[in-house]
Amino acid sequence: MGRLNESRIGAVIAEAFAVRASTAMRSTLHAEHGAALLVGLDSEVTVTVPGPGGAVVRGRMVVVPPDVWHAASCPGPTLGLLYDPEAMPHVAGYTHLRGGPCPLDGGVLARLDGAVAAHGASLARPEILDGLARELAGWLAKGSPRRAPDGRVARVLEALRDPAADRRLAVARAGISEAHLQALFVRDVGVPIRTYQLWRRLLVALVAFSRADATSAAHAAGFADLAHFSRTCRRMLGYSPTELRGGLLLA
Repeated sequence: MGRLNESRIGAVIAEAFAVRASTAMRSTLHAEHGAALLVGLDSEVTVTVPGPGGAVVRGRMVVVPPDVWHAASCPGPTLGLLYDPEAMPHVAGYTHLRGGPCPLDGGVLARLDGAVAAHGASLARPEILDGLARELAGWLAKGSPRRAPDGRVARVLEALRDPAADRRLAVARAGISEAHLQALFVRDVGVPIRTYQLWRRLLVALVAFSRADATSAAHAAGFADLAHFSRTCRRMLGYSPTELRGGLLLA
C-alpha cells in the first residue's frame, strides 16, 4: 500500500489526544481511560470484548468508550485515535452513547476516507495526524452530551494532571469525606481516583520515553520502577512501552 510503510509510521501525543498511524495493529486485553477510534485504512478492525456478555465487533471504523476492557487488531494500515475524556468530553459522550464498542459508517467514515485520500503518503506526518484528530473530534461534537463534573471532582482532576501530585492532599482539599469524593469521582470520571492518577502518570511517562530511556521516563512520571511502568502500559493500552515506541506492530 502506498500510504504507509515501515518508514512512514508516525504518532502524536497532545494534551487532549493521541493519534498513531501504523502498518498493522494487535493489542492485548486492556482498558484505557480514553475514548478510542480505531480506523482500518484498507481492512476491517476487530474489537473483542471479554466475559459472558462479550462480543466481537468488526468494521472499518470502530469506537470504544473509555474504561472498557477489550483487545483490538487489524491486519493492515491503521489509525488509532485516543481522546482524553475530560479534555474532550463530547468525544467521550459520543462513544458512550453507543453503549460499548461499535462500528461506525455513514457520514463520519466517508469524510475521514476523503481526508485520508487527500493526504496520501503524507498521512503519517505529525502535523497531518494532529489535524485529522482535531477534525474528527469536531465532526463528533454535534449532538454529543456534555456534563461538567462536580466542582470538587474538577479540582481533584486538575491537581492530578501533575504526576508528582500528592493524591491524599488533593482529596483532603476537596472538603468532603474521601468516600463521598470517591463516589462522585467514579460517577463523573468513570474510574477511581487512584486509577486516574496512574493513567495520567502513564501518559507523562510515554511522552518522556520519546526523548529518554525507559527507566528515566518511568521515574520522571512517578512510577516505582520500569516494571511498574511496563505493567501499567500493557494493562491500560495493550502494549509494552517498547512496542509502542517501536512503531511497527505486526499482526
